Amino acid sequence: MSSTNNPTFAEMQLVEEACAAFQNATRRFKAKPFTAKITNARPANSAMADTSVQFDISGEKFVMPVYVKARIGTSGGLLAQHHMYARQLNGRSRPLMLVTQHVGPELANLLIEQNVPFLDAAGNVYLAEPEATVMVTGRPKASHGVLVPGTRSTTRTGLQVMFALAAHPGLVSMPYRTIADVANVSLNSVKQAMDDLLARGLVGESRSGSRSLPDWPRFVAEWVSLYPSRLRPKLGGRRFSSTSPDWWRKFDFASFSALLGGEAGAEVMTDHLKAASATVYTYQAITRDFMIRARLRPDERGDVEILEAFWPQPPIETWREYGLPLVHPLLIYADLVATGDSRNLSIAEQIYEAKLASSHA
Repeated sequence: MSSTNNPTFAEMQLVEEACAAFQNATRRFKAKPFTAKITNARPANSAMADTSVQFDISGEKFVMPVYVKARIGTSGGLLAQHHMYARQLNGRSRPLMLVTQHVGPELANLLIEQNVPFLDAAGNVYLAEPEATVMVTGRPKASHGVLVPGTRSTTRTGLQVMFALAAHPGLVSMPYRTIADVANVSLNSVKQAMDDLLARGLVGESRSGSRSLPDWPRFVAEWVSLYPSRLRPKLGGRRFSSTSPDWWRKFDFASFSALLGGEAGAEVMTDHLKAASATVYTYQAITRDFMIRARLRPDERGDVEILEAFWPQPPIETWREYGLPLVHPLLIYADLVATGDSRNLSIAEQIYEAKLASSHA
C-alpha cells in the first residue's frame, strides 16, 4: 500500500520554501519537491512520509522521504518520531528527513548527533547520504514563514479527546456524547476536535458512517509530541523528594486514587529500566497523609512529580496486571519520550512495540 500521506497546501508550501532556502544557502546545489511511491520499512511503528524531496548535489540526484512538521514540540518527541525509516522502490532505505520552519543551533546539534536529516525554511540543513553530505546550521529564522493555522485537536481539550480515542479501542466509532464522557470534556469540544481530526485524516469515516484511526503511528506521534507543551503544563505538577528512592514499590496507590507513570511505571512495565524518578497521576489533592506514607517533602528539584489525572477515574481498567496501578502505556511512553534521554527513548520504543503498535491495527 502507499505510505505517503496527503500533505496539506500549507505543508507543501513549507516544502517549497525549504527547497528554495536550500538552494539559496548552498548557492550550488538544488532541491525540489518530488512525488514518489514510498513503502514502510517498519509498518508497526513508522510514521509515513508526507512527501519527498529530490536533491541534485554535484551531479548526484537522489530522493529523500520527508516528514513535514511546521511546529516542533519537544526534542525527545521529535527524535522518537524520526527513529523511523521509509523504503523506496529502488530498494534503498533512507531515513525520514524533517522539514520544518526553523531548526535552531541547539536542536540542530541534537539532530546531527542522532543522525536525523533536516531541512528548514531558513536554509539550515543536515544531510549525510552515500551521494553527498551537506551541513548548514546557524541561519536565523526566516522573517516571512508559511502561516500554519491552529487546529482544534491540538488544544488541551483536543488532546484529551485524542488520548481517550487512543486509550480505548473502538471509542472512535461511538457517539460523541460517549466520547465526551470518556475524555472528560464537553460535547462541543468533542465535535470541534473530531471535525479537525477528520479534516486532517487522523480519523477516517467510511461511507456507512463508521469511524476509525487509519494512521495510528501518525496519531500517536502527534499526541506524544504535543502532550508535553500543550497539556502536561496544565496539570498542576508539583515536585517532591523522598527519603527512599523505591518508596513507590510498596506504596498503596489505590487508597489515594493515584496511578504510577514515568520512569517508575516503565520499570514496572518492562523490568528493563532502573528508574531515577517517579511520576504520579492522581485524582485527589495531595494530602499530608499521602506525603507521610510516601516519605515525601516538597522539593522543586525532587525526583518525584505529582500531576492531576486528566481523564475520568476508571472503575477497573488501571493496568493492574503488573501488581501496581499504572497509567495507560501511551502516557508512560509520552513521559519517557519527553525526557529526550537516549536510555528512556530505547525503553519507550520497547513499550510502543509491546503495548501500543498493534492496539489499533
